[in-house]
Amino acid sequence: MGGGTLGPLESAVMESVWEAEGPVTVRAVARHLGGDGPAYTTVATVLGNLHAKGWVDREQRGLVWFYRPVLDRSERAAQDMHRALAGSDRPGSTLLRFVGAMSPGDVRTLRRLVEAADEGEPGS
Repeated sequence: MGGGTLGPLESAVMESVWEAEGPVTVRAVARHLGGDGPAYTTVATVLGNLHAKGWVDREQRGLVWFYRPVLDRSERAAQDMHRALAGSDRPGSTLLRFVGAMSPGDVRTLRRLVEAADEGEPGS
């Protein structure tokens, strides 16, 4: 699975793909990014790069490619958090800093999810 951070244009294109209600074409992404956005060919290149990096899958229907995200936003964020934790030389300290930067509501949600995990309940 692809990883790493995305540049600003790649991020904007991924947001368009995530916001789509199904597979999306280059033209639909270019339209979503607006008239002042990148050219069709630039969007096509970025989607090709995102495919090569493992961020999107694609399927050809006739002459048109349709793109969809490999992971949804929450799956991707969880993967990024796991990588950050695995890359830390002091995971406990990293977690403490992460939790310390969270809003009180997010801390309550985290506490509830950890308690549910301890009890063997599926989280959501």
